[in-house]
Amino acid sequence: MDELITKARFFEYFSGKATPLQKKNIEAWLVDPANRDLYYQWLHEWEENNPQLVTDWQIAFDTARQRLSQPDPSDQPDTSIRLRWWQQRFFLPWTLAASVVLLLGLVGWLFSDAIRYKTLESGFGETKRSILPDGSEVVLNANSRIRYPRFGFASDHFLGFLTNTPAERRVELTGEADFSVRHLPSHRRFVVLTEKGVSVQVLGTQFTVLSRGERTRVVLRSGKVELTTKQASRPPLIMKPGDWVTLDAQGKLAVRKTAHPEHVAAWKHHRFVFDRTPLHDIAQLLQDNYGLTITIDDQELASRTISGAFPAQDANDLIKLVAEILQINYFRDNTNVTFTN
Repeated sequence: MDELITKARFFEYFSGKATPLQKKNIEAWLVDPANRDLYYQWLHEWEENNPQLVTDWQIAFDTARQRLSQPDPSDQPDTSIRLRWWQQRFFLPWTLAASVVLLLGLVGWLFSDAIRYKTLESGFGETKRSILPDGSEVVLNANSRIRYPRFGFASDHFLGFLTNTPAERRVELTGEADFSVRHLPSHRRFVVLTEKGVSVQVLGTQFTVLSRGERTRVVLRSGKVELTTKQASRPPLIMKPGDWVTLDAQGKLAVRKTAHPEHVAAWKHHRFVFDRTPLHDIAQLLQDNYGLTITIDDQELASRTISGAFPAQDANDLIKLVAEILQINYFRDNTNVTFTN
């Protein structure tokens, strides 16, 4: 790292104390996208230690009402412009109402989702690794997104109370992600929520969650998690390392064991591990991760299976690999792929 780029230097920059030369060096450093994650980590740390002013709308409202209801003592009767009685009766209340509406609009903006939550997402064919404010690591598979509160996620920050931040560390997931959760001294739970109402609650562990369309899958590598669904009649499921849990479109829960739970997240290293995986499941993977439309000539071909671990850097690598192993042909036209005998 450039010796001029340090955390202390950035803290001066955030405080408005940096010199013009320091600002220029920082701006040049930020041009590289690889530096931005560290920048946001330092920004979050500085904000945690330097709380900013939060507007008290009730005081502002009372002050505005008092000023509008009392005449200015400096006004002189013979030179000031006096409102007629009908103007005082109708104009002042409307001004007060407009001030209240403006103030409430500002408060609403400050507490909107765009301010309260941060979103991380990956595009088709892209994986993204990030460190959350509590030190936990998350790796997003392609075409995935998580959302979590900006304030109070790692500690009991005062803004967490104002923005109704939940007591647990809550992450909302769409797609697929691998988590390495850091245990906090406060023992605050780490919770992953999916669109299908599945909740994965942990303290400190490693696991992978997939939530795409009607499919949900949770695979635990280490530690212990409690899995609940939106069906109130179903008791929570305590998962142990090696447990592989799936939830289908009808809400049916299935549990099985796997000797190699780490294979589920092999995509983090551009590897794909198949265990008697049918071609139609691989076609779904190509659609989810790369945005492709897959056509398979016949049902017999769709049911053929592949086993083994294979490296693939992109969609073309994976398509060629599948065709070679199954000894079949394929045709690709932009985002449309057809597998044939």
